[in-house]
Formats: sequence, structure tokens, C-alpha cells
Amino acid sequence: MAVRDEIREQRKKLKGQGFKAHLEYFWEYYKIHTAVALVAIIFIVTLARDIANNKPYALYALFINNQGSTTQEYLQEGYVSYAGIDTNAEAVLVDTSSNFLSSSMDTTVVATSEKIMALLSAKELDVMVGDEQVIYHYGAQETLADLRNVLSADKLKELEDAGLLMYVEQGYMDYLASEEYSNYLASKKYDENNKYAVMAAYYDENFEEKIPDKSEMDNPVPIAINMSGSAALTECGAYNNNVPYAAVVINSQRPDRALEFLEYLMK
Repeated sequence: MAVRDEIREQRKKLKGQGFKAHLEYFWEYYKIHTAVALVAIIFIVTLARDIANNKPYALYALFINNQGSTTQEYLQEGYVSYAGIDTNAEAVLVDTSSNFLSSSMDTTVVATSEKIMALLSAKELDVMVGDEQVIYHYGAQETLADLRNVLSADKLKELEDAGLLMYVEQGYMDYLASEEYSNYLASKKYDENNKYAVMAAYYDENFEEKIPDKSEMDNPVPIAINMSGSAALTECGAYNNNVPYAAVVINSQRPDRALEFLEYLMK
């Protein structure tokens, strides 16, 4: 049997078996390619720092599923000018090299996940920008900061009144971090009366987050800002076919810079 046919047969068997099964499959069949991809990521990140002459970052923003060909250059130059960054002393990186389309579940998804984990572990990442599904997914994983701890009360109310905030249910985040969820991943059995378990199982089976309205949440946590009105993102065509959301990463070491970058995008 040809390799292509074998892979097709394996994908048929995996249908409906969830995210974990797909990850295991891709590691088995693509582990060499995945390892190469990870080495390439490490090389690119290292090279970027070398190019910056080992200058400390003023800001590191990761744009996932970017569509614009000039996004990186346009936003780096725009933010440097807006914030008055001395690029002789500090580096600004708008990283547009990552894609995350979980419905396709390929090595790109695995590599992007690994890259984000590495950046979080190194505490290098400040801002994450992406479409609704991506940002909600990482928000539910407690990767993104509670905007109540980042924005002023007045600014938060302004954005809330304008309908520009994305929320994640605290109970959903708690469930994903629980032993009950770990047991579900192992057994594929869950409490159908637990709405968070139902939401998690839906993602596991369909690779798509079921995003409830804020009014349906018991304890909504604001985690991202709708940037559909951003002049800068419109100009560079970063998300022409999707509504972009921007968020501050939960362990950013430069939260003031991260907030300043969001302010630049909101112009």
C-alpha cells in the first residue's frame, strides 16, 4: 500500500476519536518531520535574536493565521514609531510565521503549539493576535491574561459597552485544568450534565470551540479585544477574511509594552 493510501486509511480510523488520538497519530507518522519543524522553529527564534544583536525585546507579538504579506514589517515599523522605541537598544518582533487550523490537524498545528509552549516557558511572549477560534482556544487554556488586571476600569467598560470584548467562562478554564478532564481524555467518558465537560468533548471531537454568549456564562472572564476596527490591521491586510482578536499573554514580562501595542492596534 502506498504511503498516501495508508495515511488516508489511518485518518478514516481516527475520525471521531478526538484531539489526543490525532496528536498521537501525527507523532507516529510524522515524528521526523515534526522534529525537523521544531528544530527549525528553534533556529528561527535564535536567528531572530542574533539578528537583533542579542538586544532585549521591547515587545514580542505573535500573530497566528496572519494573511498579510507585509504585516510584520508594517506593524513593527508602526509600533516603533508610535511608542518611540530606540531600536539601537531594544528589539521589536511581530512574528507572523505561525498558523493554527485545528480542523486540518497537521504538523503545522503541532509545531505552532510547541512553539507557543516554548515561548511561554521562556517568558518571551507578550501579545497574541489571531482569529476568534484560536484566541478563544488559548484563552480557555489559561494562556491569556484577564483584562481586568490589565486595562483600567474605564477602558474596560468602554470596550464592554462597545461589544468588543471576548470572554471565556471561568468554569470552563477550571474544568480543562481538572483531574476530571484528564480522566475524560483517558476514558472518553464524561458527565453529560456538566456543560463544561460537554464543551470540552465537542472540541475534542470536532476541533472547534463552541463559544457561548457572555449572557450564558456564570463567571465570564474578559481575555481579548476585537480588533476589526484597527486601521493598522486593515492597512496591512492581516485578517481580511476573519475578525482579529488581540490579547496579552498571562506571563508577559512587559505588560506595559503589551498594553501599549494593543492601544496602537486600536487606533
